[in-house]
Amino acid sequence: MEKLRYYLAYNRGLQVLETNAGLLQPVGTFFEDRTLEHLTGSKSKPETVFAAVAFDGGYRTRDAGKTWEKVLEGDVRTFTIDPHNQRVVYAGIGPVRLFRSEDEGSSWEPLDGMLDLPPEAKKKWDVPPPYRGREEPHVRYVFIHPDDSRLLFVLLEHGGVLLSRDGGKTWEDRSNGIDYVDMHVIENYPGSKERYYVSSAQGFYRSDDCGAHWHRAEKGMPWADNPAYCYSHEWQFLRGDHPRMVVCGSRGSPGVWGLDDTDPQGHILVSDDGGDNWRVVTRGLDKWVPWVLVSHPSDPKTLFCGMGNGARGYFTYSRLNSVSGEGALYVSRDAGDSWSALLPDLPSVLTAWVAPG
Repeated sequence: MEKLRYYLAYNRGLQVLETNAGLLQPVGTFFEDRTLEHLTGSKSKPETVFAAVAFDGGYRTRDAGKTWEKVLEGDVRTFTIDPHNQRVVYAGIGPVRLFRSEDEGSSWEPLDGMLDLPPEAKKKWDVPPPYRGREEPHVRYVFIHPDDSRLLFVLLEHGGVLLSRDGGKTWEDRSNGIDYVDMHVIENYPGSKERYYVSSAQGFYRSDDCGAHWHRAEKGMPWADNPAYCYSHEWQFLRGDHPRMVVCGSRGSPGVWGLDDTDPQGHILVSDDGGDNWRVVTRGLDKWVPWVLVSHPSDPKTLFCGMGNGARGYFTYSRLNSVSGEGALYVSRDAGDSWSALLPDLPSVLTAWVAPG
């Protein structure tokens, strides 16, 4: 068995596992009864991992998951480590606010330029009616361009797409063309500063002008003709001569799963032509949603996917399920063409990280 360390987060906590002498053994469980929104780790120091814990704070481990320390207060929802300088870390919280650290998360400074956006942009910063009073609109994802450390995108849930070209000092709203601004993950086409793709709760979009205008890129996606059900969540470009796109999707967001008593009908999609056409590569897994994609730390063709029928915070598809739901960690060793259960019989895996062991 490969020597890897797995960080697997559910609605009621985090489990850390590692391979030892060919066997998968537990390191520990943490954050009992709390929901982790995001996990990410340092490439240069694989024993360092950040955990965003909803309604609680941001945490860091420096000993490969054995102990955790709180490094940021608040409703922390995401972390991003700067690919240009691994000491620089960004954190997003709710209500909408962005922070930056230059010392691997030990101290933080706010980047509040986005709060100066005009009222017509900020009026979109909201949550659906069932969530009002329970949570605030928040930063969902922070993107740093791999060729330009000053070019940042921030995605809001809910609120749209924000762009900064000066390292976070000033911002502009870049949501034109996106019908429902519940945003998830953005990436650039490899090598481009103009072409981007973004996933959302009601569609998958492409821009060819650095986010000034967006149009749908959903040919072949299930429910592309019904935006309310065309849900896309985490996704990645797999780097190569002809970059492949791998997208996690389902039949609508958690709030619509039970409307007509059907499963979430989760699916993994692949495109080999820049999102012009999509094909479904998962079969027999439609009772679960593929929530999170994680790259293997060294093998570019290996991907891990956390799946389940539980959702962050409040929902599971079946009323008979616990809030943690049911799920598994799946693996693909052929760049997403086929998948098999690596760790079955888990709670719903909502976010994850895989590091060298």
